[in-house]
Amino acid sequence: MILTKSSYFFIILLFLAFLGFWESYFSKILNEINIYTHFHAATMLLWLSVLIAQPFLIKYKKISLHKFIGRTSYALVPLLIISVILLAHSQITIHEYGVSYSRLYILFLQLSLLAIFIIAYGLAIIYRKSPNHHARYMICTSLTLIDPAVARIPLNLPPLPFSYQVLTFSLIDIILLALIIIERNQKYAREVFPVMLVIFIVFQTFNLNWTDTTAWDSFSLWFAKLPLT
Repeated sequence: MILTKSSYFFIILLFLAFLGFWESYFSKILNEINIYTHFHAATMLLWLSVLIAQPFLIKYKKISLHKFIGRTSYALVPLLIISVILLAHSQITIHEYGVSYSRLYILFLQLSLLAIFIIAYGLAIIYRKSPNHHARYMICTSLTLIDPAVARIPLNLPPLPFSYQVLTFSLIDIILLALIIIERNQKYAREVFPVMLVIFIVFQTFNLNWTDTTAWDSFSLWFAKLPLT
């Protein structure tokens, strides 16, 4: 049931992305936005389009087209990965004291979500001959898009006694917990969502606690100095 209806979740996610990025990107798409942002937006929109289309193709027995689009991901995903790295690099400014803390934090967020995406996609490909595993790992790739989209929605929340980041992280974890509960009687691939929940929590914990360390500061400065953008 989850797999056949996942397209609707991806459509909602696409709507949230438009809402979240309207002010910073879509409303200014013809203005002075750098090529790296356009590149990333294009690859991410293509990925969401793939996610939306694939469950519908399975539902309506368009298996050959489903497989063809799936094979295109072998080209699309590397481009998406490159787009994230270039975008992250282009947003860094090196000051006389190094990289600012806010950018250290955002860089870790960008790269950690990318790492989770790669893990989920990689497992989906490894299990491509097991439809139950494959589809669930593909769903998990979409969860990496929740934080970037939701964090930008102008909710006008009152001051919180904790980081706003905790809200977006919690939303992802709650979705995974809900999926785990819904699938508690599932016979096949029931372990996928618990595994991905652990992976998300590990990276989220690092994100909230490790971005002010000397090690990350050194890595960020090294990354910023690479001749990428």
